[in-house]
Amino acid sequence: MVLVTLWWLPKDALAGGVIHNAFGIPRTEDGLGIKVGERTTFHTGFALATGVDSNVYHQHKSERPVTAGTIWPSAWLGIGNRDLRDGLLMTPAERSGRIMDFNISVLGGFRQYLHPLPVVRQAPRFAIGAQLRFVFLPGRKFSIHLDADPFYGQAPSSYVTSGKDLNFNRFDGRGQLAFYLRPGGGRLSLGLGLRAQFLVFQDGSLYRNNRRVLGLMHETKWRFLPRSSIVLSYTMDFTYYTNCCAEPGTGRNEDNYAHRLLVGYRGQAFKKLTFDVMVGWGGAFYRQDNIGPGSTFNSFIGTAGMNYFPTLRSVVHLGVFRSYQDALFGNYYVDNGGRFALGHQFRWRMIGHVGASIAARRYHGLPVPGTEDNRIDEYRGRGDDQLQIRGAVVSAEAKIEQPLGKVFSIALGYNLMVDSANFVVDYTLDGNQDRLGYVKHVAMLLLSVRI
Repeated sequence: MVLVTLWWLPKDALAGGVIHNAFGIPRTEDGLGIKVGERTTFHTGFALATGVDSNVYHQHKSERPVTAGTIWPSAWLGIGNRDLRDGLLMTPAERSGRIMDFNISVLGGFRQYLHPLPVVRQAPRFAIGAQLRFVFLPGRKFSIHLDADPFYGQAPSSYVTSGKDLNFNRFDGRGQLAFYLRPGGGRLSLGLGLRAQFLVFQDGSLYRNNRRVLGLMHETKWRFLPRSSIVLSYTMDFTYYTNCCAEPGTGRNEDNYAHRLLVGYRGQAFKKLTFDVMVGWGGAFYRQDNIGPGSTFNSFIGTAGMNYFPTLRSVVHLGVFRSYQDALFGNYYVDNGGRFALGHQFRWRMIGHVGASIAARRYHGLPVPGTEDNRIDEYRGRGDDQLQIRGAVVSAEAKIEQPLGKVFSIALGYNLMVDSANFVVDYTLDGNQDRLGYVKHVAMLLLSVRI
């Protein structure tokens, strides 16, 4: 097993159920918190999750996936004078007397697999991440926004009968520093900023995937109604692979420039409806790795979402999207799909959530066997003649959470993850092969103490 499958899965795949945060670590909703200032609140909590994982190593069904029980304690703390929603700081557009709005949170966990095989019990399992959000001079004619999301995670990815455990242990971080100017009465907002990301794997077999991303962002927003805005956004990212080879034919040369230009509407159009519609163009240019069909991306991208609030305690979300992202195996992948979510808070304070997402996914620009990568003999599967991997990715989640008094809570969650790609990579040197595609079920019971 040389090829790893979907590197972002340990971080993002468990996005719903009781594991509903960006780092894939179990936690529950915050409690009332402790006031530590006129507007600042401190939150903390501890949780113990136990459950079952039907496919620890994201294996293809032909490999008889490893199923294991899990015990997963986690803890978190946070402080801020504004709440976070979908990773965004809820700072109002109008001017206030505050110098700074902020929210700082840290979340960590330790997952222990329960299985007769020592290699499964010893699988890497520690993860910790933070979300940092600052807005200096909120609502003024000039303000500064600083966002950062550092993360360290240990996650198993591949299992072989020899007992070797390949993994995705990695340092992964991203951040943005943006400056906003609001001339006139504040209806017009102009933003310009710098973006940065990094990804470093600890497993020596993945060194060629270590990368840095440096980029620019711009946003123009015109608020033509109190709750409606026209938005134009542009981002450019330069991805540089730090450990690639300089000579073509001896390694990956997938440094690239990615552009995304979007325009659309965000706001509340009716009493119970909000919309977020952004459409435009995307381009990814791989100047040193343009061998084979579809090695660059130049096409339409966009997203359209609607939130409906039938009551003050309920929300229904529907959305469609077309997007592309840089890939660690191949040049990039394109997703075309849709999603829905339903959330409701019952009168007895129970919180319920169900959601699902499905996308047709296509990887482009796979390394050419024998030319770009001498380790690979051939590909077998849908799209192999075009150096592509074609399939669909599905995720679904369900969660119920019941507070017990002001401090305790209990939650039950379920996650489904499916990658329908039935793709085989054969290797010349050792005769091994990788089979891509898997089905994964995760069910958990979560007990927590939170403030």
